[in-house]
Amino acid sequence: MATKGDCLAKYLRFLDEATRKGISIPESKNADYKDKFNYFLNDALIYVSQFVKIPAVFTITQGAIPNQLGIFQGFDAQQYLPGTPKVFTQTGTKSFHLELDNVGTVEVAVNGVVTKTINNTAKRIFTAYKYNTGATSTDTVTITFKGDYPYNYKNVALYAYAFPLDEDVQVYKPYPEYDMPSDFMKFDSLIIKSDPRVYEMYKAYKWENNKKVILEYAKVGSFDIHYFRYPKTILPTDSNDTVLDVEDKAIDLVVLQCGIMATTADNQALSAWLRSLFGEKIQNVTGSESITENSVTTVYAM
Repeated sequence: MATKGDCLAKYLRFLDEATRKGISIPESKNADYKDKFNYFLNDALIYVSQFVKIPAVFTITQGAIPNQLGIFQGFDAQQYLPGTPKVFTQTGTKSFHLELDNVGTVEVAVNGVVTKTINNTAKRIFTAYKYNTGATSTDTVTITFKGDYPYNYKNVALYAYAFPLDEDVQVYKPYPEYDMPSDFMKFDSLIIKSDPRVYEMYKAYKWENNKKVILEYAKVGSFDIHYFRYPKTILPTDSNDTVLDVEDKAIDLVVLQCGIMATTADNQALSAWLRSLFGEKIQNVTGSESITENSVTTVYAM
């Protein structure tokens, strides 16, 4: 793998800023171009990764835990009106999940003693809550929706199982959402491995704003989400020994892109020549047509 120093040396060669008559140019003579390289390198890596893609895999495992209210019960939104509390009672409920919108209160009681009170204040949006109850298998657990104002609740699940932490309690939604990794750039494919005999493409998924993958709650298995990621960030202060997150075949593209950005403002002829080299090399590397216009993409981490 190439280092930052390897790319800097090649970058200066392309700019004809490495030597004069075979003698290395003093630091003071090419310091500006070196400074630009440090600041443009990360942008160049991101830009090139759109053409020479970096594959990655994100794995999700999923398995529906039985809801004590019944199979696929509790998903539908129900309305709460003041004066008519909604009560769910089960024996041995060790954890639960629920959502409500607007101002409302939920009381959780074990054997008639209130152990937790949820006061929701978020308006016009469903907010999810999930907790362990601390109950045993023989305790009676009551979950009561109450309050002074109308609101809706949905995705109510009572589980006969405890989880290590409250945050580990299984989400109960018809279509659970999973955040993609922060380095996610573009989706490739999704493979399901539901048992040792099943390894196949899975198409029953949905996307939300290209940031979340959404699966069916009832689908059990391990899901490998194949995607293309952004390269690891290189800071201007990183040393020349830092290994770059790029394939060897894309190194020249990264170097040339740095050169294009470094010379656009003060040497348009050199910048145009570097751009033409970039177009030729990217066609050889990817098989795509030459790029006629150069652009820098600003990337915001998810």
